[in-house]
Amino acid sequence: MIEYQDKVTGYTVRRYTSGPERNSKLYFTCENFSLDDRYFFFMKQQLEGKTDGGCWRADVETGELTQLTDDTYRGFATDREKNLGYTCHNETEVFAFDLTTGEKTHIGDLPKGGRITGHLTAANTGRIACSYHQANKIFALVILDPGKEARVVHQSDHHLGHAQICPTDENLIFYIHETTGDALQRTWMCDVKTGRVRPYYVEHDSEWITHEVWSADGAEMALMKLDPAGFVDGSKGEKHMGRILVGDKDGRSFHEAASDVQLLHPCLSRDRKWLCADRISYLGVDVQEGVVLMERATGKKKLIATTGRCKTGADHQHPSFNRRGDMILFSNPDENGNAQVCTIDLKQVMKDW
Repeated sequence: MIEYQDKVTGYTVRRYTSGPERNSKLYFTCENFSLDDRYFFFMKQQLEGKTDGGCWRADVETGELTQLTDDTYRGFATDREKNLGYTCHNETEVFAFDLTTGEKTHIGDLPKGGRITGHLTAANTGRIACSYHQANKIFALVILDPGKEARVVHQSDHHLGHAQICPTDENLIFYIHETTGDALQRTWMCDVKTGRVRPYYVEHDSEWITHEVWSADGAEMALMKLDPAGFVDGSKGEKHMGRILVGDKDGRSFHEAASDVQLLHPCLSRDRKWLCADRISYLGVDVQEGVVLMERATGKKKLIATTGRCKTGADHQHPSFNRRGDMILFSNPDENGNAQVCTIDLKQVMKDW
């Protein structure tokens, strides 16, 4: 671990890893910290000839790093309320991890021959849900209740991804039609009991919706609305506005909570008073990449950390808050574009907010 002063913002940043491999934080659609905020978790890329790939735990204060899984585990994600993480071994065996001791417990199996298409997610009841590519090549949503067999609750010809069960309602699973770009209708919600699916945010032709995340209490979702597709080719070097929309649980009401140029991945603090997002070069426009903090009540926003330029989507900054809401964890691409995990203590930001 090293500390450095950001040359643009002046704030102190801690960096916990270095290359040559990618060390990327967990995706922003799950908790990234243990229940007491002592540890955060990240994924280490496994290079040829090495055996240190997989999920790692970092001590926030000391920088001590501990390997939790090897490269045969996928989809690691942490629980919203319990001190547990969940992961798949050999594609289908689901394990729960104690985030402090690292002890793992086998809790069930997903359908044979398939693979998850994102990370695992959990409701407060313990129900696990994920998007899944079945052995027959049909995409599905799958749930796994403690002590029961996994169950397919929805199937589709579309590539399903970004599945997130509502943290406080095990009957609702949010998911998307993955196109690796714009979609005619990206966001969907599945009612587990009835099996019915419906659009969450109903898109118009000129809208580009992306990167959605539940609030920790399941009351809201934040998502990014990019500029209309006809104006985002970057041919004139125009910066693009990322508008963070926040909608209620049922998708009946949406409002613009914040906006700024070149935003991409939004995240809500647990108290829902703050938003953060990464600023990224995309769609033909180059900018100084970094992390932006936004206050919902006032609309105030501030670039709080700058980063290197991402080499791949896996190297995106994907910022998210710790559980107390006084720290942001983000990936900072190094000189080769590979993600390296960093934190910024928000108490220093609040002094001159």
